[in-house]
Amino acid sequence: MKSTFRLVKIAGIEIGIHFSWFFILALITWSLARSFFPVANPAWSEATRWGLGLISALLLFLSVLIHELAHSIVAKSKGYPVEGITLFLLGGVSNLQAEARRAKDEFVISAVGPATSLVLAVLFLLILGAIGGDALDSTPLVLEVRELSPLQAILGYLWVINLLLAFFNMVPAFPLDGGRVLRSVIWAFSGNFAKATKISARIGQAAGLALIAAGVSLVIWLHEVSWLWIALIGWFLQSAAGSTLREMEVEAVMKGVHVRDVMRPSLASVDPGMSVFDVVYDHLMQDGVRAMPVCEGDRLAGIVSLTDVKKVERDNWPTTPVRDIMTPIPVLSVEPQEDLSDALGLLAENSIHQSPVLYEGRLIGMVTRADIIEYLHRRKELGIDQPKS
Repeated sequence: MKSTFRLVKIAGIEIGIHFSWFFILALITWSLARSFFPVANPAWSEATRWGLGLISALLLFLSVLIHELAHSIVAKSKGYPVEGITLFLLGGVSNLQAEARRAKDEFVISAVGPATSLVLAVLFLLILGAIGGDALDSTPLVLEVRELSPLQAILGYLWVINLLLAFFNMVPAFPLDGGRVLRSVIWAFSGNFAKATKISARIGQAAGLALIAAGVSLVIWLHEVSWLWIALIGWFLQSAAGSTLREMEVEAVMKGVHVRDVMRPSLASVDPGMSVFDVVYDHLMQDGVRAMPVCEGDRLAGIVSLTDVKKVERDNWPTTPVRDIMTPIPVLSVEPQEDLSDALGLLAENSIHQSPVLYEGRLIGMVTRADIIEYLHRRKELGIDQPKS
């Protein structure tokens, strides 16, 4: 998940937040101010309750951040690149750029997060005991009215919520940490990463559907909308696990397929001095493409796309040369022998629709997302399991 706002870097890991985080921050603050803090100490004013609710919500997300940092730091120590950490609606996520190469690596990287949450729970509990607070009486689990101090109430909330985070994340349902731990164990015993992923993802889908059913049932039974969060978490689990299975299917279809199998070879190119008008009507409109390579001889000079053209007023198309609007080299490109899955990843990660195919610096074709999707669709429709060798 891409960050909407970038905050800081910790241990070389970029920390960001998604816009949905603000919604959940406000919701948790409101929930605590309306439910827990009024019974924790009825003497507190409305402003105090809201203030404590906000502080508690922020400390909860600090706990989530520490949980994710544990994942990321261990991953980096084992040589796996980490793009960053994003806090969002349902907590946080570490954006690792590659899957674990060994089962034992995935086990350690996955297990360290819940272990960290458990350590935080114990730490907050010890601090609560040190200031004279009761382990159970200070928590939101007790519904009776009490007279807690602000610190006791916050610590009571934090130790319980971190304990719940530790246990919830260890549920063996992919993509939760517990699901990844399960995958690592199955992987270690079977030696088959794909099989391990399918099993853990199927369990994740089943768990997600069960949570959706439970959440909706509780809303209907108890007439309390807040139980919809269980259904929302279930939807996230089911969706993420299903997405993993679909990605595996695509990877299986693309196995053994190279860029040269899909690219459009000997594609026409345009000269840097050609007008935008001629490019639009002689190529973009007639050839049905989104972009054209710009070449000087057989050497790529840049790319001109629909996006570039739309930046120019139509009245200026006849007098504007392509060189003035094109994206000049260096541009993202692929080579004919590259795996198709790598090319598709390049296009998706950079939100581009096409890439030139270069061989020893010379343009030999173009590969587009539309062509890749069409190629995969045809292979699936025809039942072709392996590419032509």
